[in-house]
Parts: sequence; C-alpha cells; structure tokens
Amino acid sequence: MRKLKEDSTNTTRWGKSTGAISINLAFTSDSGEYWCENEKGERSNSVNITVTAGDVILESPAVPVMEGDTVSLYCRNKRTASNLPADFYKDGLLSATGYKGNFTIDGVSESHEGLYRCSISGAGDSAESWLAVREHIIVSPEDLHEGETPSTDGSSHPSHLLSVVFTIYGVTVLLLMVGLLHCQKQTVSGEASDITVVTYAVVTNKIKEKR
Repeated sequence: MRKLKEDSTNTTRWGKSTGAISINLAFTSDSGEYWCENEKGERSNSVNITVTAGDVILESPAVPVMEGDTVSLYCRNKRTASNLPADFYKDGLLSATGYKGNFTIDGVSESHEGLYRCSISGAGDSAESWLAVREHIIVSPEDLHEGETPSTDGSSHPSHLLSVVFTIYGVTVLLLMVGLLHCQKQTVSGEASDITVVTYAVVTNKIKEKR
C-alpha cells in the first residue's frame, strides 16, 4: 500500500505501508489532503487533515459528506473541557454562532462546501478546514434495469442467472418427458409385434342315419 500526501505547497511525499501510517509529532506543515494508492494506481477517497499550532480546534468531517446529510462542526479550546460559545466562519464570512461550541447543518448541499474556521473569544481562531460535499445520486429500479451492465469480474446479475437456470431446468424436463413418451411408444410397439393370433375353428360332421 502506498501513501501519498499533497500539502498546500503542492509537494508530494511517498511512503510504503502495509495499510496504516502514523505521523509522530505532527506540525502545521503536515496539514493537507491525504489518500492512498495500491500498486495498480487505484486511489481511495481523500481526507483533509488540519494541524494547528493554536489552542482553538475545529472538528469537522475529514471525508466528503453526501447531499442531504446532517453535518456537525465542533469548536473547542484544547486547554479547557468546557463548551464555550464560538463563531463559525465559511470562506471568511460569519456563518453562525454556536453557544455551546457546535454548529449543525441539516440537509447539507453543495452551497455549504467551502473553508470553515471557528473563533472563541479570548482564545483565538482555529485553522481553516475544507468541507467537501458530494452529490447524492438516486437510482430508480428502472434505471438499474435499463442501465445494468456486466460486472468487471465477468459475473452476471443475479436475476439473469436465475432466468438462465430456470430456462435450462425447463428444457431438461421437457426433453425427459419426450424421451419417456418415446420409450413407452417403443415398448407398446414391441409388445404388439410379439402377439400370436390364434384362430379357432369348430368343425361339425353330420352323419346321416341309415333307414
């Protein structure tokens, strides 16, 4: 498994791993977009990781969220466990104020995509974090039926497999019935050829009496 990291300076760093990688002593320079690739070049979804040197931390989804989902952002001061009031900004503009340090977006849409940060009075601002929103595609059963294609591994859709199995079963039963009828016909014909026809005749002799 290969790990690729591209930070804000557009530099790329590679590393090899068996499926996990750890960043010890993270710095702000470790902030950026992360994803992984295998040897075939197949790439996973990317995640955004932000490392801040300040006391205020914005907790937001690292992976893209789907349209219609409920998204919650949390702003906290790492030096205290209290949920302090916080202002949330999107693309540099004040978006909402969370009196308990949280901001919830119901039914998120593409318009909510952007850079978010939060601010706690007396503690400072958090680093900006990118919130990515993906379109939610609804596929109807009709679209699935019309647009279905064979899978890449060569397997067919389960409904197609059932149709083929029932067709083969029906043809097999039909052939067996025809074969049985043919055998019965041959048996009856053979028995008829072995029948010996016996004709019985009754001969009556009349003897004339002498007078």
